Amino acid sequence: MIKTTKALCASFVLGLLLTGPAQAEDKKAEHHHKDKAEQHFKVIVNAYDTTIPELNVEGVTVKNIRAFNVLNEPETLAVHKGTKVKITIENKSPISEGFSIDAYDIKEVIKAGESKTISFVADKAGAFTIWCQLHPRNIHLPGTLNVLE
Repeated sequence: MIKTTKALCASFVLGLLLTGPAQAEDKKAEHHHKDKAEQHFKVIVNAYDTTIPELNVEGVTVKNIRAFNVLNEPETLAVHKGTKVKITIENKSPISEGFSIDAYDIKEVIKAGESKTISFVADKAGAFTIWCQLHPRNIHLPGTLNVLE
């Protein structure tokens, strides 16, 4: 159990090193309704199949570790409450992946090699989990939508 946990931690750290910060384009709303902005994000769903021949952590050596993880890149998106949000999800995983944000009733399936754009107004403040409803959370690591007041 400890070896498995350490292997998952090692693959998670590797995945974090490969992710970058969210980049959004601010646009003025066309109709100037209370001067609300629009933000567009591009999220890429990537699968990482990693093999580590040997890993030594705190005196414990583990050999032949294979980890398969799926990450949303970037994993964290941030907007202000009231913003119109547009997210284009591109699935680079070899299989279909899910993209869900429960608080906003978003539950999409994106087939391998395809893209899908979703739009919504971020009308609830808080930190909301972005997750794949199709696969276990220890394989497809969750992201976060932060809606600021």
